Amino acid sequence: MPQVIALFFLAIVALTSALYLPAQKAQGEVAIADAGATSLLAYRQAAIDYLNANPTFTGTVPDASMTFPWGYVRDSRWTNHVLSGGTLYVFEATAYSPRTDQVLDQLYRKTMHSFSVGRNSGGQLVGATGFSTGILVPAAVPNGALLIVGK
Repeated sequence: MPQVIALFFLAIVALTSALYLPAQKAQGEVAIADAGATSLLAYRQAAIDYLNANPTFTGTVPDASMTFPWGYVRDSRWTNHVLSGGTLYVFEATAYSPRTDQVLDQLYRKTMHSFSVGRNSGGQLVGATGFSTGILVPAAVPNGALLIVGK
């Protein structure tokens, strides 16, 4: 009889673990993606602040010229490019970095479903929902890279 009780409790622990651990892993993935999206938005805001102070700037805003929020840890995935009209492109330096699809989902959510968030697909911005926006993307942005267009 004690063996049956022990086996019963072992089965309950195994079942609980089988249900609980995948949910915990999924929550961890969302948290990591959320941190990546927040990092991209903080980087973008630093670039916007620089452009507001220097409206005629074109090219790539160097990190040394940007003022990041206190506690921000620079994520090397993000870079920027500014066209002569002042249009800002903040994007992945290398397309399809780890968890990029989850970061795109979180970024889309954090920007309140903005059409200026998506990927470069053959020189055009394809929104997070998969539809082409018709916005042209400069050649500096790698094909497939996650990006945000505009200030």
